[in-house]
Amino acid sequence: MKKLTIGRLARWAAYAVAAACCVVGGVSPAYGAGDPIPVPRVTPTPVPSSPLLPGREISIRAKVSQDLDSVSGEETYLTNLTVTFLADGRRADLTEQDCSDLVATFWSGRSNNYYVKAEYLSNSCIITADYAREARHAFYSLDESGHVQVRAPLVYLNQIASSLDNASITELEVRFTSIDNARCNAAPSLEHLDDLISSDPNAPSHLSYCQWKTKEGATIPTTDDPLLEGEVEQTFFDYREGTVGPFIDMPAPINPFTITPTQADEPASDTSADAPSESASASSRGLLIGVGAGAALLLLAAAVGITWARRRTS
Repeated sequence: MKKLTIGRLARWAAYAVAAACCVVGGVSPAYGAGDPIPVPRVTPTPVPSSPLLPGREISIRAKVSQDLDSVSGEETYLTNLTVTFLADGRRADLTEQDCSDLVATFWSGRSNNYYVKAEYLSNSCIITADYAREARHAFYSLDESGHVQVRAPLVYLNQIASSLDNASITELEVRFTSIDNARCNAAPSLEHLDDLISSDPNAPSHLSYCQWKTKEGATIPTTDDPLLEGEVEQTFFDYREGTVGPFIDMPAPINPFTITPTQADEPASDTSADAPSESASASSRGLLIGVGAGAALLLLAAAVGITWARRRTS
């Protein structure tokens, strides 16, 4: 009977250990496909005078698009700016620490209607910035006649590329929905214009995009001039929360090339709670600590049970 009790306790201990290991192994936070990188909300320091990421060959890819997503529990149309830093060649890799340094230097700050996350994935650093409501006018202008123009922040992106030791923008894409009679500017390597995505006679909608790839012979633009323009469709107002208005400056991130050392010591002035990456990272750490403590208690209980059973047997 005592042997049976010991056997049962041993099995229970094994089950507890297995369960604890499974729980601990399963709490690694899922953040897209890569590891989350915290995005600072304070004013960054000025960009160092010496080139960043020495000895690395870095390609930069940028994309401006639109998407419907949930913000604070409410579905909202967003303009997305996705910027990817990718190490090229067989030289030194782009590390997670390099990604963290890039984000801290070039993507700090916060603002209303601005949501940003960053992640490191296999030799690349991916930053996704979402702009809602009026902040979307950093990327499109629309006049009363219905003429719409779309742009990308290429002045800032080229400043970033110039501050790295060996970097260049190799790919760029700008796309817009609910635009007709569209045209691309600045000689893209690929353009798709007026693709019909809704044939509803009462609410027709088209999609257009322009793409530049240096490996296909295109030259990446260097200014913030419009890259795509045409006539806006009624669906932009009815279903995509579009508004009339001119271009505005990007509310965030803070451009480190425009700040002084005095400004770098001051906290960010905006009070928006739009840094989900920080809260998500903190929550993941808290969950990991809690689960780790629970697993330790399970292991301790199993050890005490086995010791008690052995003493009774002896």
